[in-house]
Amino acid sequence: MRRNWWVISLLAAFVLFGTVCEVHGQSFTQWAITATASSEYGSGDWSAQQALGEPNVYPNYGDNGHAWAPSQKNNGLQWVELGFAEAVYVDHVEVYETFNPGAIVKVELVDATGRWHLIWQGNGGSAGITARVFRVKNDIVAVPCKMVRITLDTDSVSGWNEIDAVSITGSHNSPWPQGQGESGVVQWASGAKASSQYREDRWTPEQMTGLPDVYPKYGDYDTAWVASTSDGGEEWAELFYDEAVYVKRIDVYETCNPGAIVKVEVIDETGRTHVVWEGRAQIAPEESRIFSIDNINVDTPARHIRLVLRTDQVPGWNEIDAVCLIGTRSMIQETRAIGPLEQLASIILRFGKAVERGKEERLADVVFLQELEQILRDLSTISF
Repeated sequence: MRRNWWVISLLAAFVLFGTVCEVHGQSFTQWAITATASSEYGSGDWSAQQALGEPNVYPNYGDNGHAWAPSQKNNGLQWVELGFAEAVYVDHVEVYETFNPGAIVKVELVDATGRWHLIWQGNGGSAGITARVFRVKNDIVAVPCKMVRITLDTDSVSGWNEIDAVSITGSHNSPWPQGQGESGVVQWASGAKASSQYREDRWTPEQMTGLPDVYPKYGDYDTAWVASTSDGGEEWAELFYDEAVYVKRIDVYETCNPGAIVKVEVIDETGRTHVVWEGRAQIAPEESRIFSIDNINVDTPARHIRLVLRTDQVPGWNEIDAVCLIGTRSMIQETRAIGPLEQLASIILRFGKAVERGKEERLADVVFLQELEQILRDLSTISF
């Protein structure tokens, strides 16, 4: 019986270790645990507290005291803020609207430092007379967040606009491309402008904000930015980010006729411009690429970068899909997290000590302990 207990314990340790690692990297959904609002119809029913936890009105539709409603109907801009237990890299936000939906005009995330990040903005308008789940995908904010603010234009949808619940779905590990294994902050542009643009509705500078939506595809896509004319000469694009960091690297996602970039600059908080890289335009293979620029020249925090292109030196339309800014909050290298293999090595070491103790205190029969020692020798031959 004692022998079986040892075997079960060993297997359980390894299974548990693998399960914990797997869950840690998976997305999970959280429901709000705190709530405040610009106003509320009552202190009990229809209060902000009614938006806590899982839905208890949805999928039903109608005026219900178990949902939040502002103090008055048709009363301009109103908001509700929801807090969650854990800060996560948010994949999406879901808002359960159960009476007169459609008044939402803005959704913002709040990170651990208290900074606000806009992830969606639009116009209010009636969304029918059924309950709905309004889902907002986060393609911009690449830092952990644990609070959401929902802003409503109550004049845009007549009647009481009620929200039953709000959830966020995300993970503890960054899902963003080029972010895996980075020690620092990975950000995608939240704003952009350029010297020119091909059209007012497509190929605009705003197409460079957020995550890549063309890469790794190659070709002329209207969800990337391009200048007003091809082969026109010098053009520039500026990208803005939510947090000033000490820049480690800039990744430019070029998705059509790459190679026209001749200068990359960062603009610090005082407005001063610093050259990170400067070179000659070069025609590159006709395939999408990530043009990575390591910063070894500038040691001041920045959240504003500028790209200069010579479009006349790389024929055709030179298109940029997205620009990723990678940096740290301080000049001191952040403490490196212990990886899964190192954790496994630590567990094996502890297991070896337990076997030694078992031998010394005769906690199991000799043959069984010899088998465990052989397992340890086999494990020790694995390179971590």
